[in-house]
Amino acid sequence: MQKKSITIKDVARYAGVSTSTVSHVINRTRFVKDSTRQKVLKAISDLGYHPNILARNLRRRKTNTVGLIICDLTNPFFSEILRGIEQCLGKEGYSIIVANTDYDIKKESDSVRLFYSKRVDGFIIVPASNEDRHVKFLVDNNVPIVLLDRKLDKVRADSVIVDNFGGTKKLTAHLINSGHRRIGIITGSTNCTPGKERLAGYLEALKMSSLPVDESMIKIGNFKQESGYKLALELLSLSSPPTAIVACNNLMGLGVLDALKDRKIHIPEEIAVVVFDDMPWFRHINPPLTVVAQPSFELGVTAGRLLLEQIKKERRKPREIVFKVDLVVRDSAGEKEEKRSKMYI
Repeated sequence: MQKKSITIKDVARYAGVSTSTVSHVINRTRFVKDSTRQKVLKAISDLGYHPNILARNLRRRKTNTVGLIICDLTNPFFSEILRGIEQCLGKEGYSIIVANTDYDIKKESDSVRLFYSKRVDGFIIVPASNEDRHVKFLVDNNVPIVLLDRKLDKVRADSVIVDNFGGTKKLTAHLINSGHRRIGIITGSTNCTPGKERLAGYLEALKMSSLPVDESMIKIGNFKQESGYKLALELLSLSSPPTAIVACNNLMGLGVLDALKDRKIHIPEEIAVVVFDDMPWFRHINPPLTVVAQPSFELGVTAGRLLLEQIKKERRKPREIVFKVDLVVRDSAGEKEEKRSKMYI
């Protein structure tokens, strides 16, 4: 007697789910809860549901599209990254679908679901925070993915970042070398890679110079211009305000400049300002800003290249690429009279 072939209904009955749920798991046409997906996959394995057909169905239909999820498209840093991604992927015939999350984790998760349902060939994501459930879902389903500008410690995926720690260490050391001792910092949320690592670099520079940590000098913002403005005013309102401020991204740096302008405080005569990230106009303002410059275009190109390697199945082991940042010394750091001997970091 010929053995009865297993059907999708048998799989659904065995897993205790609907046939449509089994179909969504196999064809990846809808986001399915991980625990449910595991039940379906186990049922397929236990029942031996036509492995050859399963393999064919699980093979994703190529769409030549890539989902790009960015936390803040208003930031020129990410606009330049997008240009790099487009140049890399465009040469290979890929189109990019872009979602802006505005640092909202729900928007990020919803965008993952939407792009997944549209069967994009891969994802490049700038995570808004350390929340990683939706990203783990993509990894578990072998969807090509690259994390950009931030890492997720519990997710094994390609990542492209810069030396955040070394960048603020260089900026802070430069201020110390210029004679500053009360140095304020405005960083972003420490619930993401740049915020956490840039604060750590600042603290390391103080430690290497045997300077005490003053908690009142540390302000946590959200990488937006408004927070740079508000937190700069808080620093300026201290009974013993800083003589220098490290702004940990370009937009918060602009907020600091706005606050100083409103208070009619002159740079660098009354306070020094340095910024993590360079913008084309930073060299043209008065005074030109001292910065660490990030290779934003190259970050985008590299993220695109890593994604293509995954899509083409050229490798499977995750890679982490860290770009160095360059200290660009201009005029905004000033030099205090009681300048100490140089400290090289």
